[in-house]
Amino acid sequence: MDGHLPLWNPLLGMGAPLVANYQSALFYPPYWLYFLMYALGGIVWMAWGQSLIVVGHLILAGMGMAALTRRLGMSRLAQTISGLAFSLSGYLVARAWFASINAAVAWLPWVMLFAYDLAKDRNWRVGSKLGLVIGMQLLAGHAQTSWYTLVLAGVWSAFWGWRFHEDRNTQKRLRHTALSIARLGFAILLGIGIAAVQLLPTAVYLMQSQRAGAVDIDFALNYSFWPWRLVGLLAPGIFGSPVSGDYWGYGNFWEDAVYLGVLPFLLAVGALISKLWKKDLENGQASLETFNIQRSTLDLFLFGIVFISFLLSFGKNTPIYPWLYDHIPTFDMFQAPTRISIWAVFGLALLAAIGVDQWRKPEGRALYWTRLGTAGAFAVSLGAGLAFLGMGEVSPTFIRATALAGFWALGAGMLTLTKPADESSSRWALLWSWVVIVWVAADLLIAGWGLNPGIDLEFYAQPVVVKSIDEGRLYLSNEHEETLKYERFLRFDTFDPGEDWNDLHAVILPNLNVVAGIPSANNFDPFVPGRYAIWMHSIELVDEATKERMLDLMGVTLLEVLDDSRGVGVHFEPREAPRRLRWVPCAISAASEHDAWEQTLFGSLDFGNYVIIEGAQTTPAADCASAQGQVHLEEDGPNRLIITVESDVAGWVVLSDVWYPGWRTYIDGEAIQILRANYLFRAIKVHPGIHQLSIEYRPLEFSVGVLISVVTLCILLSLQRNSN
Repeated sequence: MDGHLPLWNPLLGMGAPLVANYQSALFYPPYWLYFLMYALGGIVWMAWGQSLIVVGHLILAGMGMAALTRRLGMSRLAQTISGLAFSLSGYLVARAWFASINAAVAWLPWVMLFAYDLAKDRNWRVGSKLGLVIGMQLLAGHAQTSWYTLVLAGVWSAFWGWRFHEDRNTQKRLRHTALSIARLGFAILLGIGIAAVQLLPTAVYLMQSQRAGAVDIDFALNYSFWPWRLVGLLAPGIFGSPVSGDYWGYGNFWEDAVYLGVLPFLLAVGALISKLWKKDLENGQASLETFNIQRSTLDLFLFGIVFISFLLSFGKNTPIYPWLYDHIPTFDMFQAPTRISIWAVFGLALLAAIGVDQWRKPEGRALYWTRLGTAGAFAVSLGAGLAFLGMGEVSPTFIRATALAGFWALGAGMLTLTKPADESSSRWALLWSWVVIVWVAADLLIAGWGLNPGIDLEFYAQPVVVKSIDEGRLYLSNEHEETLKYERFLRFDTFDPGEDWNDLHAVILPNLNVVAGIPSANNFDPFVPGRYAIWMHSIELVDEATKERMLDLMGVTLLEVLDDSRGVGVHFEPREAPRRLRWVPCAISAASEHDAWEQTLFGSLDFGNYVIIEGAQTTPAADCASAQGQVHLEEDGPNRLIITVESDVAGWVVLSDVWYPGWRTYIDGEAIQILRANYLFRAIKVHPGIHQLSIEYRPLEFSVGVLISVVTLCILLSLQRNSN
């Protein structure tokens, strides 16, 4: 917002590569609206822009499902119901505040649409469209969703590659299927090329981060789908809701949210039943028969996707996912197995569309069972209402959710009983279709209402006020951070913390320090440098003297501490610490990363006179204590620092900023190496005299990424022109 290219963030974690922060999605085109909104009305207008972006992606998701079902030859009503069920599903609406998931999921049906077209038409123009939407999803900023989408697209392309080849020769069909997957692979390469401006910096960050290897199995299995929440397919609030402040289920509400409406779910189930069993009308009896494979392939494929999705989403609740974690690549990459339930939501929404086109006015025994089911739904709603009057030990959430489920099921039954027999465009048929649409929309809107609570816009105009940090940094312990976030303000059981939301400013809840321009030693991003993660974990475990030494090296001048005696529950303790930028006369070499760690934390060095250096041989001066030098910070930008150094002897300029590749240093215009100092930080060797240092963040991977993205877009335009 200040005219700087957003490459480096100096306000979090003693410095972090903003351009490599994948979830920030800096190069995702829809997010560029934020820059316009800020220019028009500051941060308040940016808040409005976020709401527009969220709603826009829900619309995009619905349009994608409608377009896919239209391409599959389904009716307009089927397209509408499928679009509503997907875009207003619990998965999307309950996670709408998680901007990167919200944006990435919106592109899933578009990927499936063009993957279908590519398997069918096999032309370059379709391949370029698929590459474009894959690129957009990759830029949207949620790698886990993109990975799940691409895996699903591979299975989807193989399915249609097989189906579109009519030759009964198995070998030829396998070859055609392999070609279909290969074309998808080419489109994926195009998508990766488009997103290279983001992916290359992120890849470098990943290799430097705490996730460079497999994530810990406990972390990977965090947020596994609670099997009891399958009931949420019909009654999403049976275990309560944070909207009403009474959620009491396992974990948090939104991670297991999969509701897509009672009627769409019943239609999806009906689509499967009608394909697996059919009536023998010749003898007037209903009989089970072997299902017709040719007629049921898509339904069975989608059922398989739904089944596998839920099975994997259970995570630690079955032995399957832990086994896959140990033996199959990629299962050790992410946390929250429950998020793969997006496959189930997609499959059920598509099955609902199939169910709409198979929906018939019931006759014979079907009429009997429909009437019985409708009466049962009425009885459920009535029974739940009566139970509320004398519920005893029954949870109110059970009663409320059961009553609602019965009500929506009652409507589904009534719509089935009143369905026009004439499929033509009569007035009654048109009116009935609109009632179906309104009924489904009302169901989903009521279920999702309040899951994304708002706040007064004045909140964003409030300043964050703390005592002076004296050019240092703020530090909040992990334990106190967890308490502030998950026990006080961002609780799982309710959206109402029971206090003024403006207290968030007073406690500087992460990441409000960025809004206020307050440097923090903490970093709350999913990726952090590996050494930084070790350092921040260890500072919670060491003795008090070692902790003080670590805080000094971090440049921490203000501690945030929980304090129930204060009005806002915290107080800030100022502390003395060395400056972020300082001159040190002497250096000691560290033979390895471990050696640097041991010397820094458990040695007895005076860090006012010594620095521990990795990657270079050093010779300590004869008298380090008497050497003198001065440094002056002339320019302090996010991507560049200009420093003047004056000393009578050779020495080192030490920065309490995290060492990270991509920073380049020039002394009087001559490039020199910037070295790891004190295990985590940076140091530059300077000769006697007066010198000017320029320290600039110019990551090569970003420049290469820009070039690849531009070239890929040119290739995409060329493919579009040549295919016209």
